[in-house]
Amino acid sequence: MVILGSTGSIGVNALKVAKQFAINIEALSCGNNIKLLNEQIKTFHPKFVGINDESALHLLQPFDSKVFVGQEGIIKMLQQCQSHKVLNAVVGYAGLQFSLNALDLGKNLILANKESLVIAGGLLREKILQDFVPQSINHNSKKHNTTFQDSLSHDCWDTLLLQRIFPIDSEHFSLYALLHNNMVHDSLDSLYHNKNITRNNGITNKNKNKISRDLRHSFKKFYQLYITASGGALRDVPLERIPHAMLNDVLKHPTWNMGKKITIDSASLVNKLYETLEAFWLFNTTKIHALIERSSIVHALVESNDGSLDAYISYADMCLPIAYGLDTKKAKEHFNIQKIGIKELCGIQFQEIDTNRYPLWRYKNLLLEKPHLGIVLNTSNEILQDLFLNAKIPFGAFIEVIPQALLYFEQEIYPQTLNDILCFRQEIIKYTNALLKKYQ
Repeated sequence: MVILGSTGSIGVNALKVAKQFAINIEALSCGNNIKLLNEQIKTFHPKFVGINDESALHLLQPFDSKVFVGQEGIIKMLQQCQSHKVLNAVVGYAGLQFSLNALDLGKNLILANKESLVIAGGLLREKILQDFVPQSINHNSKKHNTTFQDSLSHDCWDTLLLQRIFPIDSEHFSLYALLHNNMVHDSLDSLYHNKNITRNNGITNKNKNKISRDLRHSFKKFYQLYITASGGALRDVPLERIPHAMLNDVLKHPTWNMGKKITIDSASLVNKLYETLEAFWLFNTTKIHALIERSSIVHALVESNDGSLDAYISYADMCLPIAYGLDTKKAKEHFNIQKIGIKELCGIQFQEIDTNRYPLWRYKNLLLEKPHLGIVLNTSNEILQDLFLNAKIPFGAFIEVIPQALLYFEQEIYPQTLNDILCFRQEIIKYTNALLKKYQ
């Protein structure tokens, strides 16, 4: 398989699981952590290696690996890879292009990169639909919304998505497990790892109908989806201090051990806005809500039409969804994480999200109504993150700038191509930087 972003927390855990499962690593890529990449090369002996930062090339010790440099180089690396599975753990907007290329090449995408769906969920959706029902795509449509029209039923769409994209965010993996009942544990492996269903080979109408018929019975009807949030590092900080919080305060996450950027997003709740949009594209619904669950052992809940409520409960360990993404059969038979004691369940409490503490959550419904605003949210947030990490703005800038950007671009339409997204991002960057002049 291929692991993009192998030196980040997801990539490191993925290699840990891959080693346990004896999975051959064909290619690795990283941004600029060459020291760790060199260690990974020694351990896994990949055929190909990609680095994004050309200035660090002199530090690389590739041994027998063929080296690719820069984004274009990594795209060429993907084109030469024979693996059917690509884990995209690249952080930020940079990971979007790799997701699109992996799907174009007929590869199955194990997705940790949030931005792929937040920014371009509509484009990814159309790429997958083109593989199965190219005649059904309406390329002239000017909006992607909850009434997106195609020739597939709601159930069939969700099962087809599972053929090509496997999300390893804990929340979305948990929703998959709950919605598809035993499918994740029993039949997902035979579906997700089916090498005959690729862009190169296509899928016949006979096979398409069989997949739809077989999987429709596994998909659980739902009334409401819930994802959970820990509340982040500032969940108990007095409200008046939040706008002035320092980087060290924001990075003290109470339950998860994650990278700096996602930890900042956890404090602002931008990560939960991202995950809401991801769920919108993955499950084709706006019936998505989030709750605070401070222990981070309840990852998702599904409220069914029959009135029942199912919860996915496990310790906060990213290796579990990663294991199922890498090899469902081996994960079921040979992988486990620490078990939760019954007594620990007694402390579970849910809270509604307080928009006085997390004011950005007020824009959740707007994002679901106008999913193109995911591009605005991501672009503005990445600019703010870089400045915050370098102590150039206070934490309160997130709360002030992001809403202004969302409302300013509210009436834009969903970009139809990657180039449209690039142009739209330039407009957002210009506007966001103008708003930030007051902090200079």
